[in-house]
Amino acid sequence: MSVTIVHAADVHLETVFTGVRGGTRRRAALADAFTRVVDLALERRADALTIGGDLYEAERAGPQTARFICAQFARFGGPVLVAPGNHDPYSPRALYARDDLPANVHVFAEPAWSAYPLAPDLTVYGFGHAPAEPGRPFAGARFERSGARIALVHGSDEERCPPGKRATAPFTVAEIRDAGATCALAGHYHGGAVVDDGGVPRLAYPGSPEPIKFGERGAHGALVVTVDGARVAIEAVELARTALRDVEVTLADAESEHAILAALEARLAGLGRDDCVRVRLRGTLAAGTRLDRDLLTARVAGALGGFELIDETIAADYAALAHQPNVRGRAIADLLARADAGDADARAALRCVVAAFDGAEIGP
Repeated sequence: MSVTIVHAADVHLETVFTGVRGGTRRRAALADAFTRVVDLALERRADALTIGGDLYEAERAGPQTARFICAQFARFGGPVLVAPGNHDPYSPRALYARDDLPANVHVFAEPAWSAYPLAPDLTVYGFGHAPAEPGRPFAGARFERSGARIALVHGSDEERCPPGKRATAPFTVAEIRDAGATCALAGHYHGGAVVDDGGVPRLAYPGSPEPIKFGERGAHGALVVTVDGARVAIEAVELARTALRDVEVTLADAESEHAILAALEARLAGLGRDDCVRVRLRGTLAAGTRLDRDLLTARVAGALGGFELIDETIAADYAALAHQPNVRGRAIADLLARADAGDADARAALRCVVAAFDGAEIGP
């Protein structure tokens, strides 16, 4: 008889969206996404719901978050198996340690493997994070119970670590296989992926149900895992409703903030509440044109799910200044060359250098 598991991870309830207008709206979208995870488990008549860590942000989650999580776990009703991650580690203060946690929830509270017999021929082995770094979870591990053996863990497949992602609780597919796991259901990577090993799925990340950071690649949703004897089949179900969009707006000697705003509005036309947009303003501003990021953000952010503005413009007269046969000209020419090569610090320094030579005060 087959067993169905819905697996999710990396919801990151209560996360902080630094520098993004619309953070409150985005946090609400994360809660909505977890509701859709539970909806999926109910629709598929899942025998269990597994959580591969980072369900919430430990430093920000409070009683309201706890009540929401408990209500969703209780709504599912079946076994909920949780392997805490590095953002929601188990401790006496963790939401997972509350006395009112529903009875259907089992938390793998130790940074060591323990077994949960989900069905007569299926065991889930879970590994939880404590506040301290847990090391390599599969090193020396051996799963020996009969039947299918599913590992539930929050950690990094070190052979596929995304750029800029910090490795935590690292492991390899070979270590999973050598430990005797039929398949590992994991969390930590926000882009979903299923890794085959010898023609069978050995490792699976569901991805975060909603995208969290710009540049994340892969699916965002949950996994429907069917275990039939020793065979495992995995279906990825997309749940995200928010699209993270990187947009470039290039200005050509923009003469006023009105012209900048018009260029922004034209580029963002057609986007709405399901779009979280990061705009990079590039190109040139006419001499004396003022760019007020707060004003521009206030004018365009309200119609979007989230908005971040990065100013990489330069004054159009910098090129002329760079040709002056003096110290200022040489300094500006050097910074322009570095900025054109993609050096963001050099681009920002241009304004400070010009202002300093003009006698303006430079703020912190």
